[in-house]
Amino acid sequence: MSPDKLFDYLDGKLPPNERAELEERFMSNEEARRELAVARQIHASMGNSREVVGIADAEPISERGAVLSRRVMIAFMILVFVNVAFGIYAIFFMKNRQRARERTEQNRTELSQSLSKTAAAALPTPTLGIDEIAINAPLTERDTMATKVIAAATQSGGSAAKGLSNENGILIFAEIPTPSLNEFCEALKKLGATVPASAADPKSGEKTILQIRISSSERQ
Repeated sequence: MSPDKLFDYLDGKLPPNERAELEERFMSNEEARRELAVARQIHASMGNSREVVGIADAEPISERGAVLSRRVMIAFMILVFVNVAFGIYAIFFMKNRQRARERTEQNRTELSQSLSKTAAAALPTPTLGIDEIAINAPLTERDTMATKVIAAATQSGGSAAKGLSNENGILIFAEIPTPSLNEFCEALKKLGATVPASAADPKSGEKTILQIRISSSERQ
């Protein structure tokens, strides 16, 4: 804001409309209020100088004008300094907030990666049997046979669950501890299953996933 306008406001020289507009700006703008405060202090000191000049009445008019110009220049420099200082503070504050936000995001990313690695290390590494174990059963006995397969998986220390069930048969997925794989395969053979040799071979993982299909040559 122009220093001259501020001094005219303090001297009461502004028209009513400009004065009202300026006062409204002071109420809504904190920076304008700071400029007004600085100008008010300078105006007060200038007022004292004018009183001394009026009493002495010995100082030339040109000298008084030079003093006034210097004071106006000082006021302008102070206002510029205040604006620059506030701008530097705002930039510094925003950069600190940006750095804090970046550190928070980095910490979240590192924590997520750490949790993923920990979860991956905690889970057993299953090996997938590529051969399908086939069991032939009449249509009316498919569900009963599926129950027996699930029970055999449980007795071997593993688990099993039904998958697809359609005209091609019932599909069962079993997860068996690798040391108990042969035991489970023997139980399936007793149920009439055809177990490929590769499916009964011990795997390197802690658990082995097998696929068992219960089907029938009968047509529905």
